[in-house]
Amino acid sequence: MLKNLLFLTFYIFFSTYGLIAQNSPVTTAPVKTACPGSVIAIPVSVTGFSNIGSISLTITYNPAVLTYVSASNTSGFPGMSFGHGIAGKVIIGGYSSSSAVNFPDNTTLFTITFNYLGGTTALTWFDNGGSCEYGDFPDYNALNDIPYSTYYINGQVGPAFGVDFAADNLYPSINQTVMLSDLTTGSSTGWNWSITPGTYAYVNGTTSGSQNPQVQFTSNGPYQVALAVTQNTCTITNTKANYIHSGTPGLWTGLTSSDWNAISNWHNYTVPGSTVDVVIPESSVNWPVYNGDLTVGAQCKSLKIEGTTSIMTVTGNLVLLPATP
Repeated sequence: MLKNLLFLTFYIFFSTYGLIAQNSPVTTAPVKTACPGSVIAIPVSVTGFSNIGSISLTITYNPAVLTYVSASNTSGFPGMSFGHGIAGKVIIGGYSSSSAVNFPDNTTLFTITFNYLGGTTALTWFDNGGSCEYGDFPDYNALNDIPYSTYYINGQVGPAFGVDFAADNLYPSINQTVMLSDLTTGSSTGWNWSITPGTYAYVNGTTSGSQNPQVQFTSNGPYQVALAVTQNTCTITNTKANYIHSGTPGLWTGLTSSDWNAISNWHNYTVPGSTVDVVIPESSVNWPVYNGDLTVGAQCKSLKIEGTTSIMTVTGNLVLLPATP
């Protein structure tokens, strides 16, 4: 804020006396796409690069998406250096002591090379005062860069294409057929589905290499589903954890505790809602305890306690809503 106020005062002062304060160059980080595992070059360009004597820039990125490899002084600006000792940050500096430097518009000022790990990261110009600014020549005064976003254009690095998929039933019964559909756009040439745990089978002639396979889950519980799609020579994977919950909705098992709200106590690892009929078998490992008021018609559609020894505890009120016609 102080930097901006100083620049504004500087600009008004010189405008009052018929002079125009020099503006900072416009510095642009690009929007780039890449294939995970590849090396990607990030060229930073400038326009309005006139009568420049010094450079001080800081660009930040997500180190979980990119790892720094190297940087090069593409433009040849005198004395340019690159600091990358802090993960997720590159500090660029330069100083011309002999003459003003001028570059044509859209000149690549420097290029940073990264390893692309996958995912998406912003390339953000970081400013905490003097960390992003240019100086004129020969006085090296900080140039006007108000508003900041006009002079420093952020960029981004992301995947070459997006992978997505959907299942036609997220809560199937055991051995019920589920269709998995690839929703990836573009010209895909290969598919590889991966499901965890391994208690499932592909059916109706489909395999893990089918674009839209059909699957039956042979055990109850949550399943992670991943799809790796290949386009040209690039393969990108999308993984959805706990995506499909196989089993009988509303069937209490009490395998891990008495907590009604623990997903591991329900056969399909999903706490029931207002549309689900709940059954408490006599064979339950633990009897359920519901803390607070339990409303049949809200927390579940109906409640059935089987056998003569089954017990369920509600610490608040048990409320029965009128049946829907």
